[in-house]
Amino acid sequence: MNFELFRKIGLTDGEIKTYLALLKLGESTVGPIGKESKVSKSKLYDILDKLIDKGLIGHIIKNGTRRYTANDPKMILEYLDRKTDQLKETRNEAQKLILGLSVQRAALGPKKFAEIYEGFHGFKTIREELLCSMKKGDELLVLGAPKMANLKWEAWLLEFHKKREELGIRMRILFTSDCRTYGEKRKHFKRTRVRYLPKHIQSTNWIDIFNDVFLCVIIQEPQTIVIRDSSLAGSMRQYFDMLWGISHE
Repeated sequence: MNFELFRKIGLTDGEIKTYLALLKLGESTVGPIGKESKVSKSKLYDILDKLIDKGLIGHIIKNGTRRYTANDPKMILEYLDRKTDQLKETRNEAQKLILGLSVQRAALGPKKFAEIYEGFHGFKTIREELLCSMKKGDELLVLGAPKMANLKWEAWLLEFHKKREELGIRMRILFTSDCRTYGEKRKHFKRTRVRYLPKHIQSTNWIDIFNDVFLCVIIQEPQTIVIRDSSLAGSMRQYFDMLWGISHE
């Protein structure tokens, strides 16, 4: 039996063993259930109550004794549907919370220090946050986009571009010269312009410029450094424009 799938559904090991024991035994009292499931009696009553709450088992009183039985396995799907509805409700509540927290964070004013985000999840989260801070018609600049990034994260990067297009954000990308396959894919996005750095300019990392925010990605780690400073972002924008002028279509 696939225990891992039951765990993904949201059952503990004790609940899984107890549920499977009841499926095998049919209607049963606590003693045989404990023997079949190998779950201690001290935990079994609590587990049975939780399975009843989840709608996976039921019970009846017969001759003064409580007897348990597993419900139709289709109830697993109903349980998942309830969990899905609860998650949607929680997500809606979280969105309201995030809105309030974002307003509170913005009230602190512009930051002029480095923020460091570890791992791919950190990079993905901050890049999406910065994208959503831009307005329709704004332009995101990407400098030195290397092949290694596409090899590792191409699926997510394409999703990022789709979201950017939906938001109406323009983009110019300066790829390294070995990235033409990936660059040509980006040209299919109507708000995207692509050029390639000269062959002698190589990079294993890259830079993003989101309006007044400068972002640098160290791909090997990965590690993302963010500096929210309009002066630095403006300087990097000028360097980008200079390289754009000497780059190739």
